[in-house]
Amino acid sequence: MTAPEPRRGAFTLSDGLALSYLRWGRPQDPELVLLHGGGLSATDWQEIAPELAAAGYHVTAPDLRGCGESDWDPEVRYGVEQILADAGELFDHLRLEQFVLVGHSLGAVAACVYAARNPQRVRACVLEDGGPADHTRPASLESPTIVFDSDAHALAALGKMLPRGVPGWVLETRFERLEDGRLTWRSDIAGRVRWSAAGGEPLIPALWPYVEAIRSPTLVVRGGESTLFRVEYAERMTALNANIGLVTIPGAGHLVHCERPVEFTSAVLGFLAGP
Repeated sequence: MTAPEPRRGAFTLSDGLALSYLRWGRPQDPELVLLHGGGLSATDWQEIAPELAAAGYHVTAPDLRGCGESDWDPEVRYGVEQILADAGELFDHLRLEQFVLVGHSLGAVAACVYAARNPQRVRACVLEDGGPADHTRPASLESPTIVFDSDAHALAALGKMLPRGVPGWVLETRFERLEDGRLTWRSDIAGRVRWSAAGGEPLIPALWPYVEAIRSPTLVVRGGESTLFRVEYAERMTALNANIGLVTIPGAGHLVHCERPVEFTSAVLGFLAGP
Protein backbone atom coordinates (compact mmCIF):
# COMPACT_ATOMS: atom_id res chain seq x y z
CA MET A 1 0.00 0.00 0.00
CA THR A 2 1.38 3.41 -1.01
CA ALA A 3 1.72 5.89 1.83
CA PRO A 4 -0.45 9.02 1.41
CA GLU A 5 1.25 12.24 0.37
CA PRO A 6 1.83 14.72 3.20
CA ARG A 7 -0.16 17.94 3.42
CA ARG A 8 1.97 21.07 3.06
CA GLY A 9 1.11 24.27 4.88
CA ALA A 10 2.80 27.59 5.59
CA PHE A 11 2.33 30.67 7.72
CA THR A 12 4.09 33.98 8.28
CA LEU A 13 6.29 34.39 11.34
CA SER A 14 6.21 37.58 13.39
CA ASP A 15 9.35 38.87 11.62
CA GLY A 16 7.71 38.46 8.20
CA LEU A 17 9.45 35.27 7.03
CA ALA A 18 7.36 32.34 5.82
CA LEU A 19 7.70 28.99 7.61
CA SER A 20 6.64 25.88 5.70
CA TYR A 21 5.63 22.54 7.23
CA LEU A 22 4.42 19.07 6.31
CA ARG A 23 1.72 17.06 8.09
CA TRP A 24 0.81 13.39 7.99
CA GLY A 25 -2.02 11.46 9.62
CA ARG A 26 -5.38 12.19 11.22
CA PRO A 27 -5.91 15.48 13.09
CA GLN A 28 -7.75 13.66 15.88
CA ASP A 29 -4.70 11.54 16.75
CA PRO A 30 -2.07 12.52 19.36
CA GLU A 31 0.34 15.14 18.07
CA LEU A 32 3.99 14.39 17.25
CA VAL A 33 6.49 17.00 16.03
CA LEU A 34 9.70 16.29 14.10
CA LEU A 35 12.56 18.84 14.09
CA HIS A 36 15.18 18.17 11.42
CA GLY A 37 18.91 18.80 11.66
CA GLY A 38 20.77 21.90 10.52
CA GLY A 39 20.55 22.54 6.78
CA LEU A 40 18.18 19.61 6.17
CA SER A 41 14.38 19.81 5.72
CA ALA A 42 11.03 18.27 6.62
CA THR A 43 11.31 15.93 3.64
CA ASP A 44 14.15 14.13 5.43
CA TRP A 45 11.44 12.49 7.54
CA GLN A 46 9.49 11.11 4.58
CA GLU A 47 10.33 7.47 5.32
CA ILE A 48 9.61 7.89 9.04
CA ALA A 49 6.59 10.16 9.26
CA PRO A 50 4.09 7.93 7.37
CA GLU A 51 4.95 5.03 9.68
CA LEU A 52 4.43 7.19 12.75
CA ALA A 53 1.11 8.38 11.32
CA ALA A 54 0.07 4.79 10.61
CA ALA A 55 0.85 3.97 14.24
CA GLY A 56 -1.69 6.56 15.38
CA TYR A 57 0.08 9.94 15.49
CA HIS A 58 -0.71 13.24 13.79
CA VAL A 59 2.75 14.22 12.60
CA THR A 60 4.04 17.74 11.91
CA ALA A 61 7.50 18.44 10.45
CA PRO A 62 8.49 22.07 9.82
CA ASP A 63 11.13 23.29 7.42
CA LEU A 64 13.20 25.34 9.85
CA ARG A 65 14.03 28.87 8.72
CA GLY A 66 16.55 28.85 5.90
CA CYS A 67 15.70 25.25 5.03
CA GLY A 68 13.51 23.44 2.50
CA GLU A 69 10.55 25.56 1.43
CA SER A 70 10.84 28.06 4.30
CA ASP A 71 12.26 31.54 3.71
CA TRP A 72 15.96 32.17 4.08
CA ASP A 73 16.93 34.67 6.75
CA PRO A 74 18.96 37.65 5.41
CA GLU A 75 20.31 38.09 8.95
CA VAL A 76 21.30 34.37 9.12
CA ARG A 77 19.62 33.82 12.50
CA TYR A 78 19.91 30.03 12.48
CA GLY A 79 20.69 29.21 16.11
CA VAL A 80 18.73 27.20 18.64
CA GLU A 81 17.04 30.16 20.30
CA GLN A 82 15.66 31.23 16.91
CA ILE A 83 14.55 27.66 16.18
CA LEU A 84 12.71 27.66 19.50
CA ALA A 85 11.07 31.02 18.85
CA ASP A 86 9.89 29.88 15.41
CA ALA A 87 8.70 26.54 16.78
CA GLY A 88 6.74 28.30 19.51
CA GLU A 89 4.96 30.41 16.90
CA LEU A 90 4.25 27.30 14.83
CA PHE A 91 2.86 25.39 17.82
CA ASP A 92 0.59 28.30 18.67
CA HIS A 93 -0.49 28.67 15.03
CA LEU A 94 -1.40 24.96 14.85
CA ARG A 95 -2.83 24.97 18.40
CA LEU A 96 -0.57 22.18 19.58
CA GLU A 97 -1.06 21.98 23.33
CA GLN A 98 0.66 18.66 24.11
CA PHE A 99 2.82 16.57 21.82
CA VAL A 100 5.69 14.14 21.43
CA LEU A 101 8.82 16.01 20.33
CA VAL A 102 11.47 14.35 18.16
CA GLY A 103 14.64 16.14 17.10
CA HIS A 104 17.69 15.20 15.04
CA SER A 105 21.17 16.72 15.46
CA LEU A 106 20.71 20.51 15.89
CA GLY A 107 16.98 19.76 16.07
CA ALA A 108 17.75 17.44 18.99
CA VAL A 109 19.56 20.25 20.81
CA ALA A 110 16.49 22.45 20.27
CA ALA A 111 14.16 19.65 21.39
CA CYS A 112 16.20 19.13 24.57
CA VAL A 113 15.97 22.81 25.49
CA TYR A 114 12.28 23.02 24.61
CA ALA A 115 11.42 19.92 26.65
CA ALA A 116 13.32 21.28 29.66
CA ARG A 117 11.59 24.66 29.43
CA ASN A 118 8.09 23.36 28.60
CA PRO A 119 7.42 20.15 30.58
CA GLN A 120 3.67 20.80 30.46
CA ARG A 121 3.61 20.59 26.66
CA VAL A 122 6.08 17.78 25.89
CA ARG A 123 4.55 14.36 26.61
CA ALA A 124 7.70 12.53 25.55
CA CYS A 125 10.94 13.43 23.79
CA VAL A 126 13.28 11.65 21.36
CA LEU A 127 16.78 13.02 20.74
CA GLU A 128 18.40 11.51 17.65
CA ASP A 129 22.19 11.69 17.54
CA GLY A 130 22.33 15.13 19.06
CA GLY A 131 23.03 16.63 22.45
CA PRO A 132 25.89 18.21 24.39
CA ALA A 133 29.31 18.44 22.78
CA ASP A 134 32.56 20.28 23.37
CA HIS A 135 32.27 22.52 20.31
CA THR A 136 30.03 25.29 19.00
CA ARG A 137 30.63 25.04 15.26
CA PRO A 138 29.35 22.10 13.19
CA ALA A 139 32.23 20.39 11.42
CA SER A 140 30.03 19.96 8.32
CA LEU A 141 30.13 23.75 7.75
CA GLU A 142 33.90 24.14 7.61
CA SER A 143 34.30 24.06 3.80
CA PRO A 144 31.07 23.05 2.05
CA THR A 145 30.52 23.05 -1.70
CA ILE A 146 27.54 25.26 -2.59
CA VAL A 147 27.10 24.53 -6.33
CA PHE A 148 27.59 21.12 -7.95
CA ASP A 149 28.49 20.60 -11.61
CA SER A 150 26.54 17.36 -11.98
CA ASP A 151 24.20 14.93 -10.26
CA ALA A 152 27.18 12.65 -9.67
CA HIS A 153 29.06 15.50 -7.95
CA ALA A 154 26.07 16.17 -5.67
CA LEU A 155 25.59 12.47 -4.92
CA ALA A 156 29.27 12.19 -4.00
CA ALA A 157 28.79 14.98 -1.47
CA LEU A 158 25.77 13.20 -0.02
CA GLY A 159 27.75 9.99 0.09
CA LYS A 160 30.11 11.57 2.61
CA MET A 161 27.12 12.18 4.91
CA LEU A 162 25.39 8.89 4.09
CA PRO A 163 28.26 6.44 3.58
CA ARG A 164 25.95 3.43 3.84
CA GLY A 165 23.90 4.47 0.83
CA VAL A 166 21.97 7.48 -0.43
CA PRO A 167 18.16 7.00 -0.62
CA GLY A 168 16.79 7.72 -4.10
CA TRP A 169 14.63 10.61 -2.88
CA VAL A 170 17.47 12.54 -1.28
CA LEU A 171 18.90 14.09 -4.47
CA GLU A 172 15.54 15.64 -5.37
CA THR A 173 14.73 16.90 -1.87
CA ARG A 174 18.15 18.27 -0.86
CA PHE A 175 18.95 20.13 -4.09
CA GLU A 176 17.39 22.37 -6.70
CA ARG A 177 18.51 22.68 -10.32
CA LEU A 178 19.86 25.96 -11.65
CA GLU A 179 19.10 27.26 -15.15
CA ASP A 180 22.48 26.05 -16.41
CA GLY A 181 21.75 22.51 -15.21
CA ARG A 182 24.00 22.58 -12.17
CA LEU A 183 22.67 21.81 -8.69
CA THR A 184 22.66 23.81 -5.48
CA TRP A 185 21.34 23.15 -1.99
CA ARG A 186 17.69 23.94 -1.28
CA SER A 187 18.72 25.19 2.15
CA ASP A 188 20.80 28.28 2.92
CA ILE A 189 24.11 26.51 3.42
CA ALA A 190 26.12 29.66 2.65
CA GLY A 191 24.13 31.54 5.30
CA ARG A 192 24.72 28.77 7.79
CA VAL A 193 28.46 29.03 7.12
CA ARG A 194 28.26 32.76 7.95
CA TRP A 195 26.27 31.93 11.10
CA SER A 196 28.84 29.32 12.13
CA ALA A 197 31.76 31.68 11.47
CA ALA A 198 30.11 34.23 13.76
CA GLY A 199 30.30 31.81 16.67
CA GLY A 200 28.10 28.82 15.93
CA GLU A 201 25.75 27.42 18.56
CA PRO A 202 26.75 28.31 22.14
CA LEU A 203 24.04 26.08 23.63
CA ILE A 204 25.73 22.88 22.43
CA PRO A 205 28.54 22.85 25.05
CA ALA A 206 26.20 24.49 27.60
CA LEU A 207 23.38 21.96 27.24
CA TRP A 208 23.97 19.93 30.41
CA PRO A 209 21.64 21.93 32.70
CA TYR A 210 18.82 21.39 30.20
CA VAL A 211 19.57 17.67 30.03
CA GLU A 212 19.30 17.52 33.80
CA ALA A 213 16.06 19.55 33.83
CA ILE A 214 14.05 17.35 31.44
CA ARG A 215 11.02 15.83 33.17
CA SER A 216 9.37 14.14 30.19
CA PRO A 217 10.20 10.51 29.36
CA THR A 218 13.08 10.87 26.90
CA LEU A 219 14.91 8.52 24.55
CA VAL A 220 18.34 9.20 23.09
CA VAL A 221 18.84 7.35 19.79
CA ARG A 222 22.49 7.21 18.76
CA GLY A 223 24.01 5.84 15.58
CA GLY A 224 26.46 3.12 16.52
CA GLU A 225 29.02 4.47 14.02
CA SER A 226 28.32 8.17 14.54
CA THR A 227 31.40 10.35 14.77
CA LEU A 228 29.44 13.53 15.59
CA PHE A 229 27.69 12.47 18.82
CA ARG A 230 30.13 10.71 21.09
CA VAL A 231 29.01 7.67 23.06
CA GLU A 232 30.38 9.03 26.34
CA TYR A 233 28.11 12.06 26.04
CA ALA A 234 25.07 9.88 25.35
CA GLU A 235 25.87 7.70 28.37
CA ARG A 236 26.46 10.73 30.57
CA MET A 237 22.99 12.03 29.64
CA THR A 238 21.37 8.85 30.96
CA ALA A 239 23.50 8.93 34.12
CA LEU A 240 22.55 12.55 34.78
CA ASN A 241 18.78 12.14 34.39
CA ALA A 242 16.74 9.04 35.24
CA ASN A 243 14.06 10.13 32.76
CA ILE A 244 16.46 9.55 29.86
CA GLY A 245 17.08 6.19 28.19
CA LEU A 246 19.51 5.28 25.42
CA VAL A 247 19.21 3.09 22.33
CA THR A 248 22.13 2.60 19.95
CA ILE A 249 21.35 1.56 16.35
CA PRO A 250 24.18 -0.62 14.97
CA GLY A 251 25.44 0.19 11.51
CA ALA A 252 24.11 3.74 11.51
CA GLY A 253 26.01 7.00 11.43
CA HIS A 254 24.74 10.46 12.26
CA LEU A 255 21.57 10.31 10.13
CA VAL A 256 20.05 7.29 11.83
CA HIS A 257 16.52 7.82 10.49
CA CYS A 258 17.83 7.92 6.90
CA GLU A 259 20.35 5.10 7.17
CA ARG A 260 18.28 2.72 9.33
CA PRO A 261 14.65 3.92 9.03
CA VAL A 262 13.05 0.62 10.09
CA GLU A 263 15.19 0.27 13.20
CA PHE A 264 14.78 3.94 14.08
CA THR A 265 11.00 3.82 13.76
CA SER A 266 10.84 0.63 15.79
CA ALA A 267 12.91 2.18 18.58
CA VAL A 268 10.72 5.30 18.69
CA LEU A 269 7.41 3.45 18.65
CA GLY A 270 8.62 0.94 21.21
CA PHE A 271 9.64 3.78 23.51
CA LEU A 272 6.31 5.57 23.05
CA ALA A 273 4.38 2.37 23.75
CA GLY A 274 5.94 2.25 27.21
CA PRO A 275 7.25 -0.70 29.23
